Amino acid sequence: MDLDLETFLTILYVRVDDLYQQVIAPQMPACGGPTPELSDSEMLCLGLAAQWRSGVPWKTERGCLRYVRKHLHPLFPRLTSQSAFNRRLRRLWGGFILLQQAVAQQLITADEYEVMDAVPVPVAHGARSFHPGWLADIARIGHGGNDRYFFGLHLLLISSATGLATGWVLGAANIQDRWLAEGLLSARADCPQLTGSGAAHLRPPQDWMGPVQSSGQPTDRPLVADAGFTGPRWHSHWLSDYGIELVTPPEGLIPLATQRWFSGMRQVIETVFAHLCESFGLKYPGAHTTWGLLTRIAAKLAAYNLGLSINRDLGRDNFALATLIV
Repeated sequence: MDLDLETFLTILYVRVDDLYQQVIAPQMPACGGPTPELSDSEMLCLGLAAQWRSGVPWKTERGCLRYVRKHLHPLFPRLTSQSAFNRRLRRLWGGFILLQQAVAQQLITADEYEVMDAVPVPVAHGARSFHPGWLADIARIGHGGNDRYFFGLHLLLISSATGLATGWVLGAANIQDRWLAEGLLSARADCPQLTGSGAAHLRPPQDWMGPVQSSGQPTDRPLVADAGFTGPRWHSHWLSDYGIELVTPPEGLIPLATQRWFSGMRQVIETVFAHLCESFGLKYPGAHTTWGLLTRIAAKLAAYNLGLSINRDLGRDNFALATLIV
């Protein structure tokens, strides 16, 4: 079953409002002032819809608001100005993290393993990389992905075996993957730190990394990662200090059957990254500030999890995100 745009937005709003009442409203601080024109649930719904890039007539957050104001006014009759919308949405950035985690906890099963990997999030094209302007305080030059070098950040993501995003952290592109894992796994164990594996020559990175709130819930599920996270000292440190057993390919010559088995275990996160880039615009998110970047990344991951949830309830394939809206 495919959805037209108005039906999709209605379903999305109902799900967001239900989750808002259950997991977000109890954690919202009390605030004074007049009642806002748009409710928090409406704001979150529009913020999520604005991240979609497949089956929708917009390619940016600003384009989404223009389209809604012109063609879908009856659904959101009290839509505010662009600047007011941006301010409200940035204040609700933690709500996106709670939505993403709530959906993951609802749908993940006890027998699923998890997979961890990093993906580049470039924020500037070509020559602008040398004069980046926006995000110059947190973005750096790194390497990875199809482009040998890029200016931006890395997103370290943990997903379930069925593709649900369960935890994540952002870091400057020049931070090594093991340090990103250290930040994420320590935060997941409720003791955020960068102590390293104990090797004397290792020094914690000095560039930006965050946030700790997005790391996800502690779990005893096996965690699979690629060779970039190999290291006996790191593995011993993560197991003894955080209770997390990381499974990486064995060093040395590996039988072909083992390589294929391991690649099959990890394939799900490559699929997740592909959908985040193609259907939710993960690369070049267009944020101008650190706060805006965190909000958009959190919204994209929450929208992705909600897309999986809607597909499951409609009896569709989990990853049929590009054809959900027609």
